[in-house]
Amino acid sequence: MRSFQAVLLALAVCLSGWAVSKEYLTSRSATPSSVTVTGNSDHSGWLGITVYSSNDRIPNQSQVTFVRQGSWTQNFVLSGSCANSKYDVALWETKVARGQCKTADCKWCKANGFHMEGLRSFASGQVAP
Repeated sequence: MRSFQAVLLALAVCLSGWAVSKEYLTSRSATPSSVTVTGNSDHSGWLGITVYSSNDRIPNQSQVTFVRQGSWTQNFVLSGSCANSKYDVALWETKVARGQCKTADCKWCKANGFHMEGLRSFASGQVAP
């Protein structure tokens, strides 16, 4: 019986922590060359976008920017027309530079010079036609 009560207590603590988090991301694209992300973060972090070609899942371009605690809006200007391309946006805890990366043959560090860790929030969508 005690272990059941301990499990219930742990579950209540986890759910109460989840319920008070105000972090979120929403995104929209009004033109074929930009994506606007609106969000709220409990503390500062890194907001990133990856755009994929419309016919496959190979990253076409990626960008990352620092965001502060609180509410914010970030407009990502895409290089060239990305009409109908898919995109993912994510709020991350940490940006890890290639020189500090401990992952052997890290594909993200190899391609970008860094990778992101600690996913906090995620959204996806499609770039406007």
